[in-house]
Amino acid sequence: MKKISNILFLTASIFLLAFTFSKKPSLKKAKKTLQNFCSFIPSGNALVGKDTVSVQSFYVSKTEITNIQYQEFLYDLKKKGRIKDYEIAKIDSVKWHSPYGYNEKYSEYYHKHPAYHNYPVVNITKKGAELYCEWLSKKYDSLSNGELKIKFRLPKKAEWIRAARGDSHFAKYTWKNPYLRNSDGIFLANFARIGVESVHFNSEKKKYEVINIPVDGSMNSLLKTVDVTAPAESYWPNDFGLYNMNGNVGEMLDDKNEVIGGDWASPGYDVRIESVKKYTGASPKTGFRIVATVVE
Repeated sequence: MKKISNILFLTASIFLLAFTFSKKPSLKKAKKTLQNFCSFIPSGNALVGKDTVSVQSFYVSKTEITNIQYQEFLYDLKKKGRIKDYEIAKIDSVKWHSPYGYNEKYSEYYHKHPAYHNYPVVNITKKGAELYCEWLSKKYDSLSNGELKIKFRLPKKAEWIRAARGDSHFAKYTWKNPYLRNSDGIFLANFARIGVESVHFNSEKKKYEVINIPVDGSMNSLLKTVDVTAPAESYWPNDFGLYNMNGNVGEMLDDKNEVIGGDWASPGYDVRIESVKKYTGASPKTGFRIVATVVE
């Protein structure tokens, strides 16, 4: 299993530093940064519902966009005086107080505390995510000194499914089997574990409650429960090296007013590859990952 560690913070920092401190832009540096940040998805077909869709090759971020990545974007908007864009893109922490929120600590700490730097950014609008893509495209252009033109954007539905499934067109989950645990009984994604093993009777309140289940089945993780999101790089990657395509946070699509893949508050059936919900605005359950295509 991919371990959650301080390497996550270093990976994000390296990505940010490449943009912030690169004194000598070059094509080589630009390509290396792209390959570290994204996985290449070759051309192929995607089964979307009952339709087979041909998908051209593209790059996609290995993880959902994280708090630290998005905070750099917000900082740059303010630094350049783009206040109108900042107001559109800013994080709405109050959303943690929605029926799906948990308590004050997430509203206060989730988006700014270093402990959550490498967790997926949530509580942002689709327009904010699109502005991030536009900003990143310009940043990347400066990194390569204009030699490699890359456009970042939200994924189209067929692209997202192609990246999640590869050539296993009927797979329900990215791990290609219909079960939510592996052969060792360890959970393969972050979702609402509301089976019988999650229910207990609270004798003080005299009612049944759903309790959190450890991230994996080992004794060392019994105190490390996932009550909302998990780090962007956690559990196992799929064949393309992509993390958390099922569960964790629902991911916005470019061509549909939908969020795909399920989230931490969804039961296991609703974190399948083609699980979709209507996009209704900023939410503690919704984030995004990005696609990159070469502009001729």
